[in-house]
Amino acid sequence: MYMKSWAPALALSGALLAACAGGPPPQATPQPENIPALEAAQQQRPRDAGLLTRLGIAYYDAKQYDRARDVLRSALVITNQNYAAHVYLGLTYEELAKFDSARVAYGTAAAQARDARQRGDIENRLTLLTRREIRQAARDAVAQEARLSAQPPMPNAVAVFPFRYVGSNEELRPLARGLTHLMITDLGKLQRLTLLERERVQALVDEMALTDAGRVDPGTGARSGRMLRAARVIQGSVQDVAGKPDVRLDAAVVDATNSNVVATGTASDQLQQLFALQKQVLFRLLDQMGITVTPAERRALSERPTADLQAYLAFSRGLEAEDRGDFQAAEAAYGAALARDPNFRQARERRTASQRAAQATLVTPQVLAGLAPDGGLGEVGPESAPSTAEAEAGRNTVLRTGVLTTVPSSGATITTRVGTGPVSRQPGTRPQLPETLGTDTPTNPGLQSTIIIIVTRP
Repeated sequence: MYMKSWAPALALSGALLAACAGGPPPQATPQPENIPALEAAQQQRPRDAGLLTRLGIAYYDAKQYDRARDVLRSALVITNQNYAAHVYLGLTYEELAKFDSARVAYGTAAAQARDARQRGDIENRLTLLTRREIRQAARDAVAQEARLSAQPPMPNAVAVFPFRYVGSNEELRPLARGLTHLMITDLGKLQRLTLLERERVQALVDEMALTDAGRVDPGTGARSGRMLRAARVIQGSVQDVAGKPDVRLDAAVVDATNSNVVATGTASDQLQQLFALQKQVLFRLLDQMGITVTPAERRALSERPTADLQAYLAFSRGLEAEDRGDFQAAEAAYGAALARDPNFRQARERRTASQRAAQATLVTPQVLAGLAPDGGLGEVGPESAPSTAEAEAGRNTVLRTGVLTTVPSSGATITTRVGTGPVSRQPGTRPQLPETLGTDTPTNPGLQSTIIIIVTRP
């Protein structure tokens, strides 16, 4: 009977040990209004990791993020094996704009995830975390403009600012995003240059638009470049040609230290020749910048992302949707691009990232943390499964503190044995166990860390 009953006994041991310390399993998801009661209980049981976790969650929901951080960290000091605490600590660090710490917390949670779905949810959350980090960096850059502008630029760092669309055909407007992405992708093939991420530059431009009303000129580009610590800034535009089915592409390179224009490029042709136009402008800029391109680099720069202009237009719509945070629309746009060109690698990569971000927006903190519908935290703290010899002897097995994850069936009898003293009870009642089991000594083997819980099914 001992051997057959071990699995449910092991699951129940955490709950009974918590009850022994005065901590019943959680009955409802912690809410801000529960904070006074949770604080009072925590004063009585300062070493109850499950209780501390519930209090930290309540603080988080009440937007008391400093307190949530401190309490959740305390819970993890008691036992690091606490998936919900790691997740909520990551969420808390996000709200405190401590993104590196949030990433560490999520990484630990992923290592403790119980299945692939939880790990996938964490990976998706990290995708959102990166975007949030970029937006916060832009706000910080604007707030610290004086300090950042005084710092020297990073060597060979180039920032490509969002191209502007000048025209009346709204269907072509997304190409401004697409051309920006294409210019960054091409320049990134030159190892002597350091290209700043498109999303990072776009976030700064969006943030500056709050005060600059979207005005873009060499002076504004240089100012933005200094905040990004870029040595040079590339600005450009795409526009309709009046009276012709053509488009015109213009670009300029601005020295971020003095706002001087150091290179320009212009080309115009039919819309179907858009990629050829972009390559013409790109090579003119490189020539004027004094950058020598090897034959291998020229071949790489001449590559086109797709042969289908409509596929690239759909891809550009996806970039626009991403920038405004509509990941479902972005996913659909990238899917449309792939439908036209299944070999469009960049569209496939962006669709995957958008899928993750879209899924992450649908997962609530409670679901991300693995909270049960009744508010249960799941397992808190590892539990040790016995070896065969230990199970037969019923000795030398330590059951660590945890939270009830399974319950006995109706009418089951639970017998708890501490040392040699059994205590039987019916479900819903609390056994009277001693607060201290004694010290393991050679002369006192009867209390040698042995707690046996036997569930007898009716």
